[in-house]
Amino acid sequence: MKAFFFDIFGTLVDWRSSIIEGAKNLKFFNKRGLKLEEFVINWRREYQPILNQVNDNTLPWRTLDELHEYTLEKVLKKMNFDKVSKKDKKYLVMLWHKIKPWDDSCIAIDQLNKNYITASLSNGNILLQKNLFNYTKLNFDFIFSAEHFKKYKPNKLVYLGAASMLNLNVDECVLVASHKNDLYAANRIGMKTIYINRKDEYGSFKSDFKEKTFSADLEISSLKNINDSIKKIKY
Repeated sequence: MKAFFFDIFGTLVDWRSSIIEGAKNLKFFNKRGLKLEEFVINWRREYQPILNQVNDNTLPWRTLDELHEYTLEKVLKKMNFDKVSKKDKKYLVMLWHKIKPWDDSCIAIDQLNKNYITASLSNGNILLQKNLFNYTKLNFDFIFSAEHFKKYKPNKLVYLGAASMLNLNVDECVLVASHKNDLYAANRIGMKTIYINRKDEYGSFKSDFKEKTFSADLEISSLKNINDSIKKIKY
């Protein structure tokens, strides 16, 4: 193992709680008495379907910021919010640039940095990730984004492209993620895989987000003591 790639949203940062907390500042939500979790989950439900449309060329390439803006419009309309200002919409999209890390995320990256290459491998666009990592203090060696390859995970070009950009064989690389669909795709092209169980990622809506049945090379419930955990990966 030479490089550890990390998925970001859900794996290293708590998007659900962070977006809920940020959205509390908008008056139009308070006036409706809306359960903010419902809004955030509805927004996230649009995530993979819109990425799939880009991957199959139904939609032209757009960054994740642009897709978040696109799907936000769809969700607001579906939930009957018809008078939301451009300023408030921009605020909501930019919340994805300031998401709290899970409490074990930063220390795990710092531990791995001592002996391995660390890199993000996210559908988040480059600027989004840069802002997010400045906010969270996630100290990666490299940032890799779907934006580099003009395809979104789980398209194999993202995984292959990231390994190639580090001049590494895929079997020298490990993907760490909280989503088995992501890990399954990485495994198919030869990467090692680590599944981190983030049981609170979707709150009470976990059953709404279906995953492939897949056994990663290592399955863990915490990134603490990551250097000890990775010794269990078999070759």
